[in-house]
Amino acid sequence: MPKPFDISQLNVTETEIPKLLEACHDSHLLRFEDGEYLFCEDDESSEVYAILRGAFVVEQKSGAAGLQAIATHHNEEDNPCFIGEMSYLGAGARTASVRSSGVTYAIKLKPSHLEIIIEKFPSFTRILCQQFSARLKEANDELKEIVATNAVPVAQVDVKTGEAIITQGEPADRLYQLIWGDLQWEQDGQPVPGHPVMDFVEPGAYFCDLPHSVTVRAKTAACLVAIEKPTKEAVVRNYPQLILKLFKDAVEANS
Repeated sequence: MPKPFDISQLNVTETEIPKLLEACHDSHLLRFEDGEYLFCEDDESSEVYAILRGAFVVEQKSGAAGLQAIATHHNEEDNPCFIGEMSYLGAGARTASVRSSGVTYAIKLKPSHLEIIIEKFPSFTRILCQQFSARLKEANDELKEIVATNAVPVAQVDVKTGEAIITQGEPADRLYQLIWGDLQWEQDGQPVPGHPVMDFVEPGAYFCDLPHSVTVRAKTAACLVAIEKPTKEAVVRNYPQLILKLFKDAVEANS
């Protein structure tokens, strides 16, 4: 358990720290020993810590691997930082654990104390603003990555009556989804029964990296969208019901 300490143990008399402690009179000075946690991932706690001196490790759960260090920070003398400050924005449960590396001296604050800091302590406010900006940038970068991972870029394809959309024997490098129009299936030049699967044209070959086993032509003028193969994983994430349908059809065909 962290223990209280006397601020006189640190050389901070010429800083804003003594005045901050006076203004936030119900804050607490705490000394964390090596390996002690300031807070843990998924905690519903809302305390904010001003780290006055020391170092800490930020950890996150990683499946069977357990906790994995995702960041480390060494706090230089007279250069405090905040940890857990996102609780001021009502961020909910903790998204990571923070563990002291060596001895760490901190002020335990309530989220409401940040309003006092912003109002009265410009040097601490600058630190907060820098950290909030960094967090927002991280969140924006993560959002961009998620969007890029799940995006399915498509191209519109307009075909005339009789025009081939896919050709038997050719690689299934693109996945076609029918928007409107009628199609006909052929095998070895002869008409065969066939139909789109959830509006997708012969998706099995696309997902299984097989050549097309049939030719599909436009029976009437038709409009489709084409999805390139490099985005196959994004298609799976966006259309899981299609994969389930293909799997079910394969099981029924082999039963």
